[in-house]
Parts: sequence; C-alpha cells; structure tokens
Amino acid sequence: MTLTSVRPRGAHSGPRRWTGRRAPLSLPVRIGLAAVATLLSSILIAALLFFLAGGRWFIVQTPSMGETAPVGTLMLTTPSLHTAVGDIITFHPPTAPNETFTHRVIAITDQGISTQGDINGAIDPWMLAPTDIIGEAAVILPAAGWFVKALPLVAIGAALVWLVSSMFRTAARRSAVRIAGFSFVVAAAAYILRPLIGVVVLSTNADETGAHATVVSTGILPIRVQAVGGTSADLVTGQVGSLDIPSLVDSSQYHLSSALNMSLVGWIVLGAICALPLLWSIIVGLPAENEEFPA
Repeated sequence: MTLTSVRPRGAHSGPRRWTGRRAPLSLPVRIGLAAVATLLSSILIAALLFFLAGGRWFIVQTPSMGETAPVGTLMLTTPSLHTAVGDIITFHPPTAPNETFTHRVIAITDQGISTQGDINGAIDPWMLAPTDIIGEAAVILPAAGWFVKALPLVAIGAALVWLVSSMFRTAARRSAVRIAGFSFVVAAAAYILRPLIGVVVLSTNADETGAHATVVSTGILPIRVQAVGGTSADLVTGQVGSLDIPSLVDSSQYHLSSALNMSLVGWIVLGAICALPLLWSIIVGLPAENEEFPA
C-alpha cells in the first residue's frame, strides 16, 4: 500500500518569502504615522502664520547675552512696536547692516537707541534707529538652535542610511544596519557641531601676580574649566567665570582644560541617552532572520 503525505491547507515549510505584496501596517504604526504627520503639519502651519505676521527666528552664535540667551539658543522675534529699556531686540547695526545682533536695550534718547550685550564690558558703538530693528524677542529657547542646526545633517544622513539598508533582503539585517547607521549619523552631527562642551575666553589680564582670565561656557552641558597651575570654575551654559593663574608658562602662555561636571542623575540621564540604540535592540528586538519583507 502506498502512503501519500498531504500538507494541511495553510501550512508552510521553510522561511517565508516576499510574494510581492507589502505586509499591512499594524494599527499602532498607523496611529503613530498619523500623529507625526499631524504634528509636522501643525508646526508648518504655525510657522507660516508666524512668518506672515512679521515673526522671524534666529540662532544665537556668540555668547554676548550670557545665560539669558546662550550660544545655540533659538530666538523667535515679533515686530517691535514700543521699544523700552530692558527689552531684548534683534537688529542690523548701522555700521554693519549685513550682520544681525541680539542685545538688550539700555537707553533710549533723541539720538537713538543704545544697546549692550549682557556680559559685554562696553556699550555697543552705535545708536540704532527704529528702522534698524528687526524685532523684539518673544520666545527664547536655549539649546533648541543646536537641534535646528543638526536637523539637515541628520535628515540627509538618515536618508542615506535608509537607502543603503534597503539593499539588504532580510528584515533583521535591515534593522541592524538602520540602528547602527542612525546612531552614527547622530554621533557625526554632534562631532561636527560640538554642542555639548565649549569655552570662550572673553578677556585676559596679566600683572605681577600672574594672569586673570574671564571665560564663558558655550556648550549645553555643565562643565568645570581648569587653568593649568591655577584655579577652576564650574559653569553652566552661558555662565561667566574667572580664573587665576599665579604663574605663566611657555613664554607668557597659559592652558585651559574643560570637563563635564554633572551630578549622578545627570550622568545617568546622559548614559541612558547614549544607550538608546542598545536599549531599543534589547526591549524591542530585531525581526526574525528568516523574515523577508519589502524595505
């Protein structure tokens, strides 16, 4: 008697292969994509209305406003209707009309408007007319400007990673390449822009006792600035500190070093952010190696 094996209907043997049809997106994924699309549309509409109403946005590039608007701050301005002493305004100085400054109004006279940076030692060498003013600071978002500057780099890098990863047939390899690639793109953007740690020397004075330097932190994270052979200063973004160097070295030159100066909670948060790709792989996991779906 001959026995014939019969495969039950719907049974499969071997790895699943892509049949040319895309697997339908799950409900959570569809909800997430819809939420992202709605958020981006809302941001674009709000930005357009803000621009049409005379609003402008700028990214602070220098530390002259200290802790009020550190380097990397995203500044949103609105048309200045009634400028008053103490207001923070963005303007084109008459001596350099192609440049843009953001300083505080310190005096208003018949000759014009006087301005000064919060940590600058001298009043700006110009008098502003109302036509020089672009707008008054309406929203000040410290550190947000760094993310705006990083957005084009991350977007281009992410697109390239997605394109390269699409060449892999298995879902597991595509996911692994994307996780590693996106992590590299973010790290590269941070390396290029250097938003985390930065120090600028504002002034240096020397006398018979040594050198005295005034520095300001321009990075996002809190740091400790150490003068080799001298004192140190613990600074947050935009904060000004003083350093004393009793003895000068290398033919009247001195050296500064900087390092992160965070609490235990800060280190834990920073470590968790750096470990996000690993945590994603552990918690979410990768697709099975034998799954083959379209990119």
